[in-house]
Amino acid sequence: MPYSFPSTVVKGDILDDYLRTDGVWILTRNKQFYKTNNEKECAEKCEAEGNFNCRAFLFTRKKLQCLTLAENAKMTVTFNSTDAVLFEKKIYLLQCKKGIGKDYRGTEAKTWRGIPCQMWAEKTPHNPKYGLIYDCLHVVLNLFHASPCV
Repeated sequence: MPYSFPSTVVKGDILDDYLRTDGVWILTRNKQFYKTNNEKECAEKCEAEGNFNCRAFLFTRKKLQCLTLAENAKMTVTFNSTDAVLFEKKIYLLQCKKGIGKDYRGTEAKTWRGIPCQMWAEKTPHNPKYGLIYDCLHVVLNLFHASPCV
């Protein structure tokens, strides 16, 4: 009889989902301050952040200070800071889409040939064939138009 393992989910290190850059600070207004003992605790604060979508966090080793950030290095100004360590969520650093692009979190808005990208809800220049869920996306962008979703 084969041995069955208990149904447990094994997760890797929480920091595996982040790109680490030593000695960098981000200048941003949208942040939250926390006191944490280490970088993993700061990552947990970022994952649980309820005030905004946390894209990165800064951790200072001397002060054990944690700053969760709504922006990453692609979105704002950075500068050197010897005590700081910047951790950016890798999913927000991607510059390519997977599948039909519904989970894309990058900053590219044009093709490699320079053609502007079409918004998901637009019907021109191409009429996408992705179904009702994509037809409903315009509701998020413009709540004042009639929607087939309501």
